[in-house]
Amino acid sequence: MARALPAITAPYHAHQAADSRDKIGFWLSVLLVCLLPIERMLIPLNLKPADLTLVLLTVYGLLKALRVRQRLVFPLLVPFWLILISSLIATLAGFAHFENVVVVVQEIYLFIWFIVLVNLLKTFPLYDLDWLMKIWSLVACLEAATTLMGMMRIGPSMFYTKPTYDEVRVATDFVRGVGTYANSNAAAVYLSVSFFVLLATSWPLWLRSILGIWIYAGMFGTGSNGALISTLVGLMALAIVHSSMKSHRGILLWGALVSIGLGSVASVLLLLGVSPSLLSNFGFDVSGDLFFHTAGRFSHSLESRLSIARWAWNIYSHNPLGIGPNSFSTIEGSLHNDYAAFLFERGPLGLIGWVWMIGAMLVMSLRTANKLIDRFQSWQVLALGAAVLACAINAFTHEISHMRQVWLLMVLLFALSYALLSLQEARPPNSNRLDRIG
Repeated sequence: MARALPAITAPYHAHQAADSRDKIGFWLSVLLVCLLPIERMLIPLNLKPADLTLVLLTVYGLLKALRVRQRLVFPLLVPFWLILISSLIATLAGFAHFENVVVVVQEIYLFIWFIVLVNLLKTFPLYDLDWLMKIWSLVACLEAATTLMGMMRIGPSMFYTKPTYDEVRVATDFVRGVGTYANSNAAAVYLSVSFFVLLATSWPLWLRSILGIWIYAGMFGTGSNGALISTLVGLMALAIVHSSMKSHRGILLWGALVSIGLGSVASVLLLLGVSPSLLSNFGFDVSGDLFFHTAGRFSHSLESRLSIARWAWNIYSHNPLGIGPNSFSTIEGSLHNDYAAFLFERGPLGLIGWVWMIGAMLVMSLRTANKLIDRFQSWQVLALGAAVLACAINAFTHEISHMRQVWLLMVLLFALSYALLSLQEARPPNSNRLDRIG
C-alpha cells in the first residue's frame, strides 16, 4: 500500500512586532495578486493592469532598499545574462530587429522587477507571506470558476472566446474556457501555478485538498492537456521527494526522481498510442464535445507541434546563432515550446540559459528544504519547487517563460526560501523548532 501523504496542517503563529510589518509593500503585493489574472484588458505598450502595480512595487522596493541600505541578492543573474547576451547576438544576426529589441526590453523589465520583488518580499514577516499566498489561492478559485463557466458556456462570452474574435463563433455545448485571460493556455498555466501556491499555504490539509480539486477542475475547463499532466507530475514529485528527503533516504530520493522522469516519458508514450478508436473499445464516449476539447485534442496537438518544430528547424539550420527573440511570431506564430524557442530564436546560449534557470530554481528548492528543520516549512518550499517543475514540463508544449504568473512564482520561491533560512539562522542553537505562521 502506498504511503499516505504526511498531514501538514499545523499553522504558523506570528510573533513579529507590529512595526516590523511593511504595510505598503504588503498591500501593493495583494493588489498585484488580485490583478494578475486580468489579462484581457490592455493598456499602452502592450502592458496589463498588473503591470501598473508591478511598476509601483518596483519603485517602492528600490526606494526602500536605498533608505534602509539593504544588502541585495541577485538570484539567477548568470543564466539571465546568458539569455540576454544570446538575445542581443541573435538580434544582430536576425531580421526582425524592431520586434527583437522590444522582446529584449521586456526581458530586462521582467528581470528587474523579479530582483526587486525578491529583495522586498524576503523582508516580509512569514505571516504576511503566508497571507499573500492565501489571497492568491482565493483569487485562483474565482478564476477557476470563470474557466468552468466558460467551458459550459455559462455567463459572459468573454469566458469562452478570445478577445481577438469580433463575434462569438461557438457551435458546441462544451468549449475551452479562457476565463479572464486572452487564451486558455495562459489561464491553465496560472491555475497550475496557483495549485501549488495553495499547497504551500498554512491552511488545514482538508481545506487545501478541497480548494485544490476546485482549481484543478478549473484547469480541466481550459482543456490544456499540458497543464493537467504537468501538474499531476509535479504533485507526484512533491509527495515522493518530501517524504524521502525527511526520511534521509538518499538512494530512495534519487530513485524516486528517476522514476518520476521515466514515468513521465512512459505516460507521454502511452498517450501517443491512445486513439479515439482504442478508447471507444473500452467503453469511453469519444463522440462528445467534452472529449473533443480535452483529451481528444492530444494527438492532433502533438502532431501539430512536431510539424512546427520541423519547420522551425529548417529555418534555424541556416541561422545557428538564432533568428532573434520572437522572430517566429512575425513569420508563422508561436513555436508552442519554450525549449525550441530559446534554441531557434536565441541559439545554444539562450537554451543553456533557460535550462540553467530552471535547474537553479529546482536545486534552490531542494537545498533549502533539506536545510530547514521544520517539516512544514520544508513542504512549503518544495511545493513552490514542484510548481517550477510543472512549469518546466509544461514549457515543452507552450511558451510560458514570459508569463507574469511564472515570474511571480519565482519571486515567491526565492523570497520564501531566503526568509525561512534567515529565520532559522537567527534562532538560538538549542532551539529544536521554528515558529509557525497563522
